[in-house]
Amino acid sequence: MEGIYYSALRPLIERKIKNRTCGSVGMTSSSTLSLGFGIGWLHLHAKPDSPGLWWTDKASTIPPDSPSWEHHLKGAPVEKVIQQGVDRVIEIHFASRTPYDAGGIRLIFEATGRNANIILVRQTDNRILACLRKVLSGINRFRAISPGVIYKSPPSSGFPPEEWGSKEVQKLLQADVTPKLLYQNLEGVGPASARSIIAHPGTVSETVKELGKQLIDENFTPWQTQFGKVPVCLGDGQKIENPLAPPEKPEAGSKKEEYRPSRTQLGTILKKRLSSEKKKIRSSQKSLDRLASPDELRNWGNLILTHKKNLRKGMKETTLTDWQGTEITVKLKESLNPVENANKYFRKAGKVHLEKNRLEERILASMERTGYLEDIQNRLDTMSDQEVTKHLTRLGKPEKKTTGAPLEYILEGGWRCLVGRNAKQNDNLTFKIAGREDIWLHARGVAGAHVILKRDGRADNPGTVVMDQAARIAVKHSTTNGVVPVDWTLAKYVRRMKGGGPGQVVYVREKTLFAEA
Repeated sequence: MEGIYYSALRPLIERKIKNRTCGSVGMTSSSTLSLGFGIGWLHLHAKPDSPGLWWTDKASTIPPDSPSWEHHLKGAPVEKVIQQGVDRVIEIHFASRTPYDAGGIRLIFEATGRNANIILVRQTDNRILACLRKVLSGINRFRAISPGVIYKSPPSSGFPPEEWGSKEVQKLLQADVTPKLLYQNLEGVGPASARSIIAHPGTVSETVKELGKQLIDENFTPWQTQFGKVPVCLGDGQKIENPLAPPEKPEAGSKKEEYRPSRTQLGTILKKRLSSEKKKIRSSQKSLDRLASPDELRNWGNLILTHKKNLRKGMKETTLTDWQGTEITVKLKESLNPVENANKYFRKAGKVHLEKNRLEERILASMERTGYLEDIQNRLDTMSDQEVTKHLTRLGKPEKKTTGAPLEYILEGGWRCLVGRNAKQNDNLTFKIAGREDIWLHARGVAGAHVILKRDGRADNPGTVVMDQAARIAVKHSTTNGVVPVDWTLAKYVRRMKGGGPGQVVYVREKTLFAEA
């Protein structure tokens, strides 16, 4: 959504929450901060490249990662909602509720594409108290976002509406105007609104001047042209679209056959989707429970170094006595010597928090989808035909909606097996999703899917049964059949083929299994 459309959304938000007290603060996903106001919930979604906000009657939340959000917002009344110019930045101003935040608090929602963020700022000195994601000076030379840093607004995206009637801007619009020229020079204007301005009746300069006046007077209503509708906001859980052009009217005498959607069909889809999401939650929770703590991993590494004289390369595991006299069984990698095995545990100790965060985000996302699906399921019997049609459209074609994610199988012992669906996804799976120590499989000498056996922080190696299952999956997703050789190696030994296309790779240190799908 573009900046000028947030100017139409801001008054709607203010009418809902002004002078109301924030009673609850939580997270409905790893990128969504949710604020409860008694009459409903305002959700600020700051996922990079797809930010947005919406309103719902109820929400299923968990506490935020940082206690600062609840400490400063819970119990604080809303004074006003403003916008930084007409850019994609909305500020909610809260009155102070503690001596520490005397002067008030600003909750700043920056819906700025890939730099989307949610920031909590103290009004008196502009100091950041909390943020959804940190942006350090090494990443952004213009400004840093981190608790304790003085907040600096993002740079303006162009001339403000007050200057759209000026000689400088009007002169700019006399030449051959392109959409790029408009959204690079006019604050709050993006590609969609730029194309709408050019397609609008009249000259571009007159349209821009009139649009600027509407924005200044705060009476702008969103446009619609042949280039498509531009959504203004999500109010009460639904997109609101305000068209400039009148809606299409059916021809006189024409009749359309009424569509009667199937509630049974929607119920079946919901049941399958809920089962899938709950399975993902259980799988991720098992992986999370199995994660060893950093202290435990470092302890294993230290024990290996202490007893390295009694260990040798080629051992699968060893039982060592710690400093309290307790015997501990430690898994070893056969191809590594004792010092290398110890270093492997030290590296894992430094990275285990990343795997923990990934699994927690996965659980949160599945919980959010589960809550959404359960809400539809609970209202199914009383839902109108129009609503059933809408949900069937959204949920009825899962293959198209999930092409961005690899296929996932849960193998014996809870091992996760991921499978690429096409060449681009094979490339993404092998070089972005897979960890260096994850196991990579592929049917030898034929076109087929890249298959990744995820370790998910596990110290043990997959057994023969698990490897056979993964090999059969590799054969199933290849272009051959019968008994097929399947090569496997660690993902760190797989490289892109020089001059090859997506998914074309070379690999070393492979071993071979034979499997039949």
